[in-house]
Amino acid sequence: MIVTVTPNPAIDRIVVVRGFRSAGINRATVERIDIGGKGINVARNLARLGCEVVATGILGTDAVGSVVPTLAASGIQTDFVGVPGDIRVNLKILDPASAEETEINEAGPFVSDGALQELLDKLARLARRCSVMVFSGSLPPGAPDDFYARCIRIAAAAGAKTVLDTAGAPLKHGIGAAPDLVKPNQAEAQELLGGPAVDPVMAAPRLLEYGAQTVVLSLGAAGAVSASASGIWRTTPPELAVRNTVGAGDAMVAALAFALSRSLPAPDALRSATALSAAAAASAAPLAALELFDELQPRITIQRVTPHPTSTSAAPEVVS
Repeated sequence: MIVTVTPNPAIDRIVVVRGFRSAGINRATVERIDIGGKGINVARNLARLGCEVVATGILGTDAVGSVVPTLAASGIQTDFVGVPGDIRVNLKILDPASAEETEINEAGPFVSDGALQELLDKLARLARRCSVMVFSGSLPPGAPDDFYARCIRIAAAAGAKTVLDTAGAPLKHGIGAAPDLVKPNQAEAQELLGGPAVDPVMAAPRLLEYGAQTVVLSLGAAGAVSASASGIWRTTPPELAVRNTVGAGDAMVAALAFALSRSLPAPDALRSATALSAAAAASAAPLAALELFDELQPRITIQRVTPHPTSTSAAPEVVS
């Protein structure tokens, strides 16, 4: 069983605005409205892969009546901590004319120390029953920056493997708690590393020094780089028409958690994760078409690489 933890779930409202202008009147077409938050998106992908999954986190009691039945209909068990209030709304604006995406994300309701402690207690119980626990997304107002770090230590102490996907200060604290896997994107990794931009093949192993056992650096349409004790691997997906990147990173995390639960080798895990992420980006539906996922896996290019020891650009040297 895999448990996904979403402390700050959301309703994802996706609208299409051709020729979007930041100042002026825009005409929008609503493409879809989904129950989201990164951990919930991970749970929905895991359920589609046939995995037993429990979604937990913090959820406004006003939203329980809509969120829980919807997830149950997708085969997802739920065990949320309820707090007063509703669920936040994240607005995604897609402009097909420029192929740009704009996100406007609400902060979410304030969460008390008591609710946070209740969630920690719940995680300690769930961690004894699961193989992998995934911590995803932003933290709600009221949660300290080191909250994910505390969660990871509790899960690890109970014997669960841990996956972290967040940004900023929660990523900095969380990676220091030695999660089994962390998946930043390139911007999140660069913020953590600081200084001038670093080639992904050099950035991924540098992030291992912060405490994670495995780092998977997602690169959008360019694929991903994985670094661990087994080496550095890079995947490149085939060129596809990108229809919507919202949720593509969560699809990657789901595939990585699925692979971690089965102790798959790093190349196999990265290939599967790149394929599911690419399939999600190529799909207009909320989740990747599994037929496309299966079709893409043998088309993913994967290489074991090593950074050039004297080059700041870290041009990879293919070794196998």
